Amino acid sequence: MRLTRRHWMAATGAATAAAFLPSHPLAAAPNEPPLPAALPPEVFRDRQARLRAAAKAQGFDALLVTPSTNLAYTANISMGRSERLTALLLFSDGPAALLTPSFEEDNVRRGAVVDDVATWKEDEDPIARAAKMLARAKTIGVEGSTAYGTLARLLAAAPAQAQDAGSLFDALRMIKSAQEQAFLKEAARRTSLAIAATHKRLSRGMTESEVANVLEQEFQRLGVHGDGLVQFGPSSALPHGGPGDRRLAVGDVVLIDSGCRVRGYTSDVTRTVSFGAPSDEVRKVYAVVNRAQMAGIDALRAGVPAQDVDRAARRVIEDAGYGAFFTHRLGHGLGMDGHEPPYLVRGNTASLFPGNTVTIEPGIYLPGKFGVRIEDDYGALESAPPTSLSVRPGELVVLNT
Repeated sequence: MRLTRRHWMAATGAATAAAFLPSHPLAAAPNEPPLPAALPPEVFRDRQARLRAAAKAQGFDALLVTPSTNLAYTANISMGRSERLTALLLFSDGPAALLTPSFEEDNVRRGAVVDDVATWKEDEDPIARAAKMLARAKTIGVEGSTAYGTLARLLAAAPAQAQDAGSLFDALRMIKSAQEQAFLKEAARRTSLAIAATHKRLSRGMTESEVANVLEQEFQRLGVHGDGLVQFGPSSALPHGGPGDRRLAVGDVVLIDSGCRVRGYTSDVTRTVSFGAPSDEVRKVYAVVNRAQMAGIDALRAGVPAQDVDRAARRVIEDAGYGAFFTHRLGHGLGMDGHEPPYLVRGNTASLFPGNTVTIEPGIYLPGKFGVRIEDDYGALESAPPTSLSVRPGELVVLNT
């Protein structure tokens, strides 16, 4: 499953990249440990019980969950959304019932944690079937990413009211168990290894798109699917600029922002290095961003308002005279989605909880020159220090040319 937020590589760039890559062997990484064990069924049963209780407290008779990370979280079903309806109907005082096309039944039953599976054939109307299953539900809580068209057709067929239930899922998913944090930590470890291996394969004249292809290969070598943003020189001054045709030159800043999935959980790590000797300005800006990240990490505590963590890091950058060039929030929650609550941003007065996992990613972006961002993943605890889910670099890495 690709990290679509990051998958910027043009098809033509990907097709031609291999012809320009340095000849390095792509044997499987030696001594790489297997992926952690998957979550057992009882974890999903517990999640369903918690969702039922929350739904009942909210006055929902049932929750409607279509293919999404919320469906994967709730019932261990990872599948793409299509014109063929698949939906979990989680009743507040009843079963977790999955409605899916009949030809998908054997496939979903292999891993799905549900009580019942109902199927529909190609010549049947799945909306009518879902409406019949929901006949006694007066109020339905709808998972937040559900397509409007699906919901509109269902409500036209079922005499029920619908309300957004996204906050119920967010409240549960924001608190990561030790097992979930282990998945995130392993994903971050493999991401850091993939970035470091990509750095070793850089050579003058490679394009950003070619290096993005190298990065994907290194993830594959580590046994995971991952990709990322690759930006050289002035391109790195764009906070989310995609890889293009710019060629690597000596003295360029190289920014790689990437992640991979382990058991459905997503890492998010950014490294900024110098290809050859950096300028004094690059060293100065990197040092400021490094101090800002440390300030953000030091401020990350359960019970602290999310905006205060942003403020702690931002103050360092503002005091150094670069406040206007830190143009995004300090960080975001991390889990089954690359971006999810909580968000470390001014105006978010909600306090953090133990088990919140977030990115700490300050940046300074100088238009036409370069940008520096350092991003690592952390878990909030009751007391200092937070749990480190990735290993921060500490100082500017200078690569040999």
